[in-house]
Amino acid sequence: PLLAKVVEMEPADARGYNNLGMALEAVGEVEEARKVLEEGLRQDGSHYSLNYNYGKMLLDLDQPHVAIEHFARAAAGAPDHPDVLFYLGTALRHVGRHPESRSAFAAVERLNPSYVYRYINTETNHHYQEFVKDEVVLLDKACGAHTNVSGNSSICLLRSIVSKLRKLETSLEFIGDRQMDGRKTQMVTGYMKHSFAYGSTFYQSWLQVFNNKVLVEGVEEMRRSRKLYGVLGSSIGWHVFYGALTWQVRARGWEILCSQVQIAQSLARSHGLDNQSLYTPLVEAASAPGASGEIGVATQFECLDALQADLTGIHVLVLAFSRDVDLGAVLNRKMAGELKSGALVVAWSRILDAQPEFERAAVYKVAVSWSDSWGMYVYRRR
Repeated sequence: PLLAKVVEMEPADARGYNNLGMALEAVGEVEEARKVLEEGLRQDGSHYSLNYNYGKMLLDLDQPHVAIEHFARAAAGAPDHPDVLFYLGTALRHVGRHPESRSAFAAVERLNPSYVYRYINTETNHHYQEFVKDEVVLLDKACGAHTNVSGNSSICLLRSIVSKLRKLETSLEFIGDRQMDGRKTQMVTGYMKHSFAYGSTFYQSWLQVFNNKVLVEGVEEMRRSRKLYGVLGSSIGWHVFYGALTWQVRARGWEILCSQVQIAQSLARSHGLDNQSLYTPLVEAASAPGASGEIGVATQFECLDALQADLTGIHVLVLAFSRDVDLGAVLNRKMAGELKSGALVVAWSRILDAQPEFERAAVYKVAVSWSDSWGMYVYRRR
């Protein structure tokens, strides 16, 4: 009401329309927000904030060509504003104008060389590059130890995949595509914004969590019983590839952002890991005529809301995404209903403390892309 009053009192001031429009969008009144921004642009068509915010709204509505016009106007009014140039580059890339897109992204990097890190949650982690170097050394050493066995050993495949993913996550092209996908999906689902934040876990941190008695025994049981390793919020595949290639198992990942799933699927195919035939029902697979004792290494990625994932056969499950309380309560009940006794869940929060079917089995502090020390909580299904 107060912001609307400001517009009423100062109808020629574009700032009032911008502030009111953003407030309406923040509470989910997207259509009303659009109308307010359009009225503001009728008052002042060159105002950079109005053009910038209206352009983002047009991207959400799959109107990139019109969005480009508004981002260009915003850039004319604020030529040194990296956010404006970032979204201009993203929109240009979306319509196939790649040379212009690269030029806009290059301008962003000149203005702010560390701009990309705000979107991969590393602004709070000043040691990101050091952890990446440690990861490279670890994987190089592990791969080198296997070269006398096979140049295509699973750990060498993992090294190749991790190298590609690290390079990808620090590119503005990747972040731009992900921002578009995340904003659209948030608008459709109504989930909280932080549920779509991006982050990654370093391989050495993943090993630190899983090299403990509870999870080592859990992995042994998973392999013995031919069950599966699963990841909810699998992003571009980090945890799925870690598990599949470290333990030589079948792994499944579910991610709500389809652009991320496509990246993971592409990497799986190019590294010979996308074998859908290995995902036959577990009882049938174990009892099939001629079935060997080999589990087989394979990955499967699906673009699905976590609430739609089929957790049948999962013995070790990773929850690799942020969740609001309401969504978490529903997902907790789903896991309680679908996971069998003895199944393990590795979570980024303490949210399963409230679910009586689970007991906390371990807690670890590890380095991740957004923090030098983050809690990882291991739960066991009673």
